[in-house]
Amino acid sequence: MAINKTTILDYSQPLGEFTSRKVNIDEETIDYLPGHKYRVWLNNLPDSYSSHKHSALEIILCSVNSYSVTVREQTYKMKEGDIIFLPPNVPHTLTAPEKGERFILLFDYSIFNQFSEKDEIDFYFSVPHLLTINSGSHIYPFVYSSVNRIIQNYFANEKMSEMHIYSELFRTISLLCDSEEKGSDEVVSTHSEMYDKFIGVLSYIETNYAEDLTLESVADTTGFSKFHFARLFKQYTNTTFYDYLCSKRILVAKQLLRKNIPVTDVAFQIGFNNLTSFCRCFKKYTGLSPTQYKATSAKDEESAIAIEAFNLLHSSEND
Repeated sequence: MAINKTTILDYSQPLGEFTSRKVNIDEETIDYLPGHKYRVWLNNLPDSYSSHKHSALEIILCSVNSYSVTVREQTYKMKEGDIIFLPPNVPHTLTAPEKGERFILLFDYSIFNQFSEKDEIDFYFSVPHLLTINSGSHIYPFVYSSVNRIIQNYFANEKMSEMHIYSELFRTISLLCDSEEKGSDEVVSTHSEMYDKFIGVLSYIETNYAEDLTLESVADTTGFSKFHFARLFKQYTNTTFYDYLCSKRILVAKQLLRKNIPVTDVAFQIGFNNLTSFCRCFKKYTGLSPTQYKATSAKDEESAIAIEAFNLLHSSEND
């Protein structure tokens, strides 16, 4: 599942760059965004992190490839679209693949001290929670949409962004805690059949994104009219059906372009009928043409190889 990149094309830090982690033995001090109590960033490095802990609530959304999180000897293997909530002050290890992307969200946990439900929140976050698109959880689309909106608001850095970020965070936490206490079926009991259908829709798109999918054809799989389906899809995912489909296709396109597959071949492999529409869509979601993205990725890879060679050379000299 791809993060919706319709409105946000630049994932650089809105107020000052994140430079490096600050770790003393196994205790990490979080470098929050200046003037705020949170930080979000897009991490696409192959670096893995040994066991460490911090006082922040950590949320990780895996957006490309995979990611592994180990807590108390249990490893959570994340796939694209998976979201994990990591409790504060609990040692955890992060393992990244050679290529991949994930959004890291960190919040000062003390923000919850003001709520009378603090004990319930503490109880919920006494263990990690992994939400996946295939878990059958009725609340997954809501949580995914809220995390998506937090990311979008953070990098937009517009007026009232902080208010929007916290409103989405509190909405997410309250939904998670409610589902734990009452059971997800009770939380959404009046619409459980509808949620099941939308879980199936998201899985269907993930599997068939390269086919000639239309709003009408996918709506038919749910039994809804296309107009009703379009309204519900927007309500549950905070994006339109076509934006969701295109963001998935562009995510795959980026992976294929990094493998040096010709642009025309990529366009047809991911479901576009002509090169022009693919190039237009790709630039809308990334800010670059496919050719520009391909060239940029090649330069990044060359730089990474050069840095690795430099490090190996100096390592051998020191030996």
